[in-house]
Amino acid sequence: MTKLKTHLFICSNGPDRAEKCGGKNSEELRQKLKALCKTESFAGEIRVNSAGCLGQCEHGIASVFYPQAEWNLNLKSTDVDFMMKKIRKNIEQ
Repeated sequence: MTKLKTHLFICSNGPDRAEKCGGKNSEELRQKLKALCKTESFAGEIRVNSAGCLGQCEHGIASVFYPQAEWNLNLKSTDVDFMMKKIRKNIEQ
């Protein structure tokens, strides 16, 4: 098993509430990123998971990379390219 270099958590709290990350289509973003990462050469070096509330729902969809402790706020379900760049950066570190 390849050692993980980064673990991305995307808040999926409150899918039935528009003001929560889940209500802003965070699950759609997570699924797209997870699928794309499986096709990359670094597939075994990252995990993309949903998370319960990260306490940042007022800032759009929230995500955090571990162990880097790098937060990404104000995300939209369409920010796939932006997040893939972040993923690649964290894998290369």
